[in-house]
Amino acid sequence: MKETSNNGIDRPVSLKQLAEELGFHTSSVRKAVVRRGFVPFRLSEGKNKPLFLKSADAESFKQQIENERDNAVVSKVCISPSRICGVYCIEVPSYEGRNRIKIGWSDNLADRFSAYRTIIPDLRIKAVWQTTDAWCERAALKCAERLGRRIHQELFEFEDTDSVLSEVTALFSKMGIENKY
Repeated sequence: MKETSNNGIDRPVSLKQLAEELGFHTSSVRKAVVRRGFVPFRLSEGKNKPLFLKSADAESFKQQIENERDNAVVSKVCISPSRICGVYCIEVPSYEGRNRIKIGWSDNLADRFSAYRTIIPDLRIKAVWQTTDAWCERAALKCAERLGRRIHQELFEFEDTDSVLSEVTALFSKMGIENKY
């Protein structure tokens, strides 16, 4: 038997209410919700109508935010299959023959790699660690910073890229996140 909306189980939760509960600005909560794979909806048609989440999705979203704030890694988080997110390492060819790696995080890896390929058609994806936790990028950047020279925000030069990839892979393995590439 389905629960009735009178007890609040099936009652949709407004994004504005979520923003207030979690301390988000109301203009940025939609992006945070979508980034984590949830799909907000409107109760009625028309522009500028408020957005809502299903009650279960709202609870799951709040739990993900709490985990991120506590730096907890949660495996097997369900996200939309069209929006795979995670930390990536790509090899950026250097015309001087140097080994350069870009480390970053994206909430949509397919779109990010497509955009990069328009700029650098011969880039090579070296590793992808699927996670919804954007802070994992900072951990990978700190690990890379110890092992090489930072050229720009997320771009590094290394003597040996394979040893760097094994170090970062070991870091993510400790958190239970495997290289998916």
